[in-house]
Amino acid sequence: MFAVAALAAVDRIEPAVLASLERARYEDPARDFRFDNSDLFALGPLVSYLREHPRGERRRVLFLGNSIVFGYSLASSDAVPARYQRIDTSAKVFNAGINGFPTASALAVAKAVIDSVDLTYALLGPIERPTLDPMLPRLIPLDAADMARLDVPPPNETEQKLSALAGRWRLYRDAYRLQAALFGASTRQYIYLHKGAFARALVARVRAAEPQGAAPEEGITIDAPVSSAMPDEARQRALRADRPELWQFGDLARQRRKPVVLLQIVGYSRELADGMVGDFNRVYAPDARVLVIRVPPRLTVDGMHVTGAGADALARALWGAKTWGAKTRGARTWDVRAQDRDK
Repeated sequence: MFAVAALAAVDRIEPAVLASLERARYEDPARDFRFDNSDLFALGPLVSYLREHPRGERRRVLFLGNSIVFGYSLASSDAVPARYQRIDTSAKVFNAGINGFPTASALAVAKAVIDSVDLTYALLGPIERPTLDPMLPRLIPLDAADMARLDVPPPNETEQKLSALAGRWRLYRDAYRLQAALFGASTRQYIYLHKGAFARALVARVRAAEPQGAAPEEGITIDAPVSSAMPDEARQRALRADRPELWQFGDLARQRRKPVVLLQIVGYSRELADGMVGDFNRVYAPDARVLVIRVPPRLTVDGMHVTGAGADALARALWGAKTWGAKTRGARTWDVRAQDRDK
């Protein structure tokens, strides 16, 4: 009886506790936001919070993608979104990178939160099947068209009814959100991850710092080509059929009037047809555009994931690209030099 009474008392104050924890996790500009473990656990709570709070205390910038965005081998403060946060001090930057996250799943997340963020960066992945992670429909809302297109099975009615009944108990209903707000991961995973947290953080710092001893010979380049003429309807239909997820990102940005920047990393992202980037940027200017990014091998740890210096260079390059006009042509190069990093 005492335990039941205690749980009932805690359940009454749970909404206030959750609100305080989530505000500290998601709104603090001095705190680098990244899922503590690069898995789907904390994605649902983040999406729920953003949808319930469509206006933040600051502008919101969302990064979607896989381990390249998450920051494989890097501390959270050294990943590209955190480096971007250091530059754009007027915004709250969310690193929603998840290992192995496909472009189709990133598009689904963007659709769920587009009205609650001010700018979205989405990494275009390699060749992959246009399917969602099977857990994603349980975590974020999906419209019927996407569920049919991606062959997502409908929700289990019995499971939905049981969840609705159990949801009357706030501690049960918000268990995932409470854990995500407290730890950025499940309680079990957080304890497991932090058994050797100091050693891993030290290794990550060393890896991030190693390439920064001397300036690399090459810098990151970004190209944002724009076709000189608007592609005709037949050309647009052909391009849409070739890369439907790309054009759905463009449609989403245009319909909601929220800017979306798609990151095409040469040598990693699935290659786009000749002229597609220029035509896309022409059709969707100024709402969405594709940036073609070239990262020299010396700024990566394995030819794909950027080092700390690479993350810094890429963040500064993306920030610099924000100042370009929607019809800018040509490439610009950023060199990672010590004097630049100190600015």
